[in-house]
Amino acid sequence: MKAKNYTENEFFKEKFNEYLDFFSKKNFEFILAYDGVINQDTISKLESEIEEKVLSYEFPKSIVKKIFFIAVELLQNLFIHGAEDDTHTKHNFIIITKNNHEIIILTANLIHNHHVNKIKNIFDTINGFKTYDELKKYYMERLENNDLSDKGGAGLGFITIGLKSQPPLEYSFEKINDKFSYFQLSVKLFIND
Repeated sequence: MKAKNYTENEFFKEKFNEYLDFFSKKNFEFILAYDGVINQDTISKLESEIEEKVLSYEFPKSIVKKIFFIAVELLQNLFIHGAEDDTHTKHNFIIITKNNHEIIILTANLIHNHHVNKIKNIFDTINGFKTYDELKKYYMERLENNDLSDKGGAGLGFITIGLKSQPPLEYSFEKINDKFSYFQLSVKLFIND
């Protein structure tokens, strides 16, 4: 997809539809597919919808907790850290889907191009640890050093997601224009973990 021919809104709509099509063709079942405004009200509604849907499956209790924790953390991330375009609109979506073996939670949001390297470094660091224990130790060090940014924990939410999911955290960026990029994060959980 050539980003320069799209507005931010068109770009996100196209990506959302591509993923709906991709997961459908792979015979995944949708737990949630939401493309729209993210604010505290929609987060509350989506949390309820996710909880109701997840509980309707016979997932192990540990998986239910992980899905819910990761989904809420990612929704908060979209709300707090997603960039606004020049019309003060945020573009984002979340898809939660499953097959017989795994659950995938995929989110996407708009970010400023100058934030790409910082976010990439956070994920490269998280994905660079060889063991759960090493990542846990890193998390505790960050917590003890009180490494907080003006918008919350400097990557602490992502580290926690890394601890609760099946590594690696898969991420990508696509430049939309000179100002903004598309940021996508995909988190995987194995159902019989």
